[in-house]
Amino acid sequence: MLHNRKHFLMWRRQVFVRNPNDQLNTLFATATGGTGIYLIGCAAEIVYVGQSWNIRERPLESLGRVYHRVSDTSLPWSLALAPCSRDEMDERESTAIRAYAPRFNTSIPSIPKSEGRMPEIVGVAAVFQDQSDTCGAFQPDNLRQQMEKARVMSDLPWRQGKQRKKSGKPAQPRKSKMQTAPTQPAKLSEAELEELLLHYGVPADGPLVYPVNLCDDGSVINNDGEYLGTWSMDEYEHPSFTPDGAEQALLSHVLVGLLCYDIRDWHAKQQHTETE
Repeated sequence: MLHNRKHFLMWRRQVFVRNPNDQLNTLFATATGGTGIYLIGCAAEIVYVGQSWNIRERPLESLGRVYHRVSDTSLPWSLALAPCSRDEMDERESTAIRAYAPRFNTSIPSIPKSEGRMPEIVGVAAVFQDQSDTCGAFQPDNLRQQMEKARVMSDLPWRQGKQRKKSGKPAQPRKSKMQTAPTQPAKLSEAELEELLLHYGVPADGPLVYPVNLCDDGSVINNDGEYLGTWSMDEYEHPSFTPDGAEQALLSHVLVGLLCYDIRDWHAKQQHTETE
């Protein structure tokens, strides 16, 4: 991937003035379908969400466009990929943009679709070689904070972008005569939580296509058919995993895809411990 001539010139012509991290090659190898969503993180926040029919190439091009718009480019950057079909891309990108309100997303593909399914991230990589690890943007606490902030944000980036297009001038923050207290995110009912299991879960009686399958009956099964435990959603639509035999959740995340990634790592460690 990094031997692509276009990307080679991006590094060599000092678009970034930093060398690529080897983690990128591993990350792009997971994008077997070629289409899907990508999320760019800088420091502790997601700054851009995009979609592409070629998510092995487009993310770095988008990074090149937003990189110098950040005041301190020496900050750590990360890239996350969420492969999906072409039919799903508008819904998943729109939902992620509404959920996180990234500062550089000045448009949203589909407002009606922006309350659909979130991207299911399969991996995250550090972008630059001088980073010791990935940035904090995809850590659960930071993802939650960004979502909470987006819920109460009055001047959303895509609304500002729409205002700029109409006037030809940068949008000015709206002035309010009365300050209102931030609203708390609405909690989901038990019935709505059950619907989420059906919405996000894969069919329990269907093919086990993923390394870790969060099934619509609440079970967690790997692609070898091994039962690992159960999963559930909390009142803020954050998934968690409880191992078989445990009484309390062990792992949680704000994204289903990253929870699967954590469960896979946990299970691998369990197997390694048992063989010692």
